[in-house]
Amino acid sequence: MSAGPAPAAAPQWHRVHPLTPVVKGWLAMLVIAGAIVNILLDDFLNAYLGRGEAVPPQDFDPARMGAAFWWVLAGLVAVVLLVFAAAVLVSWWFTRYQVTPEHVRIRSGVLFRQERQARLDRVQAIDIHRPFLPRLLGLAELKFEVADAGQSAVSLSYLTHPQARVLRGELLGRLGLAAAGPSAPASGGAEGAPVRRPAPWAVTGDQERPVLGVPVPRLIGSVLASGSAVALAVLLAAAPVALLVDPRTGPAMLAAWLPGLISFGAVSYRRVEQGYHFRLLRVPEGMRVRYGLFSVRSQTVPAGRIQAVGVDQPLLWRPFGWYRVRVNVAGYGPAAGESDAMRSTLLPVGTLPQVHRVLHLALPGARDGDLAALLREGLHGLGAQGRFTTSPRRARWLDPLVHRRTGFAATGDVLAVRSGRLSRRTAVLPHEKTQSVAVSQGPLERALRLAGVHLHTTPGPVTVAVPHLDAGDARALAAAQAVHAAGARRLADGPSHPRTPRQESP
Repeated sequence: MSAGPAPAAAPQWHRVHPLTPVVKGWLAMLVIAGAIVNILLDDFLNAYLGRGEAVPPQDFDPARMGAAFWWVLAGLVAVVLLVFAAAVLVSWWFTRYQVTPEHVRIRSGVLFRQERQARLDRVQAIDIHRPFLPRLLGLAELKFEVADAGQSAVSLSYLTHPQARVLRGELLGRLGLAAAGPSAPASGGAEGAPVRRPAPWAVTGDQERPVLGVPVPRLIGSVLASGSAVALAVLLAAAPVALLVDPRTGPAMLAAWLPGLISFGAVSYRRVEQGYHFRLLRVPEGMRVRYGLFSVRSQTVPAGRIQAVGVDQPLLWRPFGWYRVRVNVAGYGPAAGESDAMRSTLLPVGTLPQVHRVLHLALPGARDGDLAALLREGLHGLGAQGRFTTSPRRARWLDPLVHRRTGFAATGDVLAVRSGRLSRRTAVLPHEKTQSVAVSQGPLERALRLAGVHLHTTPGPVTVAVPHLDAGDARALAAAQAVHAAGARRLADGPSHPRTPRQESP
């Protein structure tokens, strides 16, 4: 009798880089070292200078102690270094990770053990983050963005940069198969045998293909033409005026303005630091963005995981013809602040041709001609022009400035929603990404026969909502979008039966 197949070997556990505890605890070490130096310096000043006071005999006096003091001090420093080295070694020894066909697991802790894991079929994107100090040491951190997590479910830190890139490439290869689309019968194979189709947005080869970049002068110009930079300039210009008008109260006013100066200055600097050398690249898994001056991030976003795309143009960017493109990606969740805003940005500042290129990659299922026309009408249209259905004239009582811009238009592939008068915004939602549709109507809207429609998708910076529509148009939009979404999912999923988006009425 022949022996059965040997059981597959269990995946191995690997250790992170030995410098990981040092990188994670460098701030605490710096604080402790600063405190020690401050104490020693203060004692030396008391001992040798006296600061005009007699030094009591019980005080610390290295001059009286002689060579014994330096030996004791050297011994204490050696003991501290040995204890720290032992703690680092133990922490590194008990931090391990494992990659299986289904999970990525990370174990850490000595007294209190912790294990975190991310299911590969739930991973939406894998990012490489290189803060300033790890970047100097050639290290990198892998962040796994998981659906419904709202933040990084698992963070693997730290590996060498080549190790991180190899591991990310291997895992993204598996994710590319998972995101490649529905199964299809194999030609010439067994009937009903599922075979993965290649993703329509995939490219061949392993090299990154540049799509676009943001020049540094344009990035700085976009920051200078932002609201925070304008507020900072106003505060800086008002400071000398306040001193000239009333020299007695001028310093007090400057002290009151100081927090605002620091806040707006920090926001402006952060935008430059994060968007520095921004590049969008095309890779076999989808798209990859890389940005940062001191802290460099590299994110890979499969195009099939993008839920909605938003294009906006702030008021001060209009003379330059600049736009910004942001997306909702499953697993990223809403941005927690300015520091997280770049996670969902595919173009921080760019021209209209660059916007078209980004949309072509982000929405591969949409036809370019329809998408370009919708975007042009969405960003520059006013009133019931083209295919957009807008708010009726009676909506001016609730929206006196924006009602002529508020509207929607649909094609066979996407729904476009436009809003904003001073800062123009257009959101594009693929039909199959619609999770539910809600129609709401407040008392004033009911009196004016108006209603709002909110189309729910994955949380993120892009909101797809049309307020103050005619009540009949709002209900027609909700019903039509449910039909469009069901049909789009049926086409995308093949024989599988799609779930019809839920409609919520007031």
